[in-house]
Amino acid sequence: MIPGEIIWEQEMRVPNTVVVDGKTYATVLGMVREDRFIPLELVYRPKPGDNLVGVVTDVRHSGYSVDINLPHGGFISSKFTRVSFKQGDLIFGRIKFADEVGNVDITDAKRLPAGKLVDVPASKVPRIIGKKSSMLNVVRDGTGCSIFVGNNGYIWIGGKGNLQLALKTLDFIIENAHKHGLTDKVAEYLNEQGGNVTVPPREEAAPAAPAPTEERAPEPAEVSGLGAPVEETPDPAKEPITEDPAQVSEGEPVVEPPRAEAPEESDNPLMKGGSGIPEKKDKIDVDEM
Repeated sequence: MIPGEIIWEQEMRVPNTVVVDGKTYATVLGMVREDRFIPLELVYRPKPGDNLVGVVTDVRHSGYSVDINLPHGGFISSKFTRVSFKQGDLIFGRIKFADEVGNVDITDAKRLPAGKLVDVPASKVPRIIGKKSSMLNVVRDGTGCSIFVGNNGYIWIGGKGNLQLALKTLDFIIENAHKHGLTDKVAEYLNEQGGNVTVPPREEAAPAAPAPTEERAPEPAEVSGLGAPVEETPDPAKEPITEDPAQVSEGEPVVEPPRAEAPEESDNPLMKGGSGIPEKKDKIDVDEM
């Protein structure tokens, strides 16, 4: 892929690309691997968590200045390390902080023993490392060398292995970084040069698990229609009361006689018996006159 070429017809937020009108375009020379865009030419921008290989260039009371193959150097603070370095030491560390200008604070720094320092394009570092360090492990096994790779493009090679073969293998990877199946090609190259490398098997995608089947609850039996009727268990407390056949003749309705309502009692003393009519007197008492 060249700069300005369409990578995907949809929006994909990945490094070294730009999205215009819902389409993703390449901003640098690179290659596509499934849903990844691997740049082949770019300028390295430090970010926290990246590994670095560098050279100590200055020793101060507050810390150490380090050449990390960038316009702005790195710095190791004396507060965050217990290791004492001297000028010219090779170090391997991790970026703790990087500002927008490019100043880098390095942490977890350790001194590397004497070895060979190699400068490679930072864009080729992902191909040298490989997926899950697969390429780097093949080179280590085929050459017998200890290798530390920094995202800044510095690579340290040491140990008692075949240094010349390691350097040739790195050149082979850089020249063929754009090709598919590069790990297998590197293993074949090392075996032709006298190495004994076995390429680890590739991980195959696991088959998708079948979708879970939803279990439906059994449908209730139909009361009417073609289904069998539901038999209800008789409840003794709800059993109907059977009347005496001698009192009720079959087929004749039972008519209850009307009940006489009791007269309401009145509080008026002139009312007697609650009839509402005052009682008449037959005689008049003289005493009442």
